Amino acid sequence: MQTIQIDGLKFDGPYVLGRDELPNVPAIALIITEAGEGFKIMSVLHGVNIKEEIENSPKQDCWHKHAYHDIIDIYLNLDDMPELKREDYRIRCIEKRKDVIFCDEVTKIVDDW
Repeated sequence: MQTIQIDGLKFDGPYVLGRDELPNVPAIALIITEAGEGFKIMSVLHGVNIKEEIENSPKQDCWHKHAYHDIIDIYLNLDDMPELKREDYRIRCIEKRKDVIFCDEVTKIVDDW
């Protein structure tokens, strides 16, 4: 296992999708693929059962389409935090990288006046 730090949180991995057993725990997950000398975040997910969240994600087609050699790595943050804090992190992480995270988007707030 190795640890990466993204926006102040530590993530451990990689778990390889389809090869490694994911834990049934509350977590934030970074869905990653190799990219040259580093990696590229394809999605940021969270859930009370991260294994189920990942395995049932409708974004899997996008992950496979963009994964280098069809290898999808997952890094997990298992810090004990409320669901709203996990969702806030997910949104901030995606908004900060909205031009490069291609399998995720956040709902844009539009003024109605």
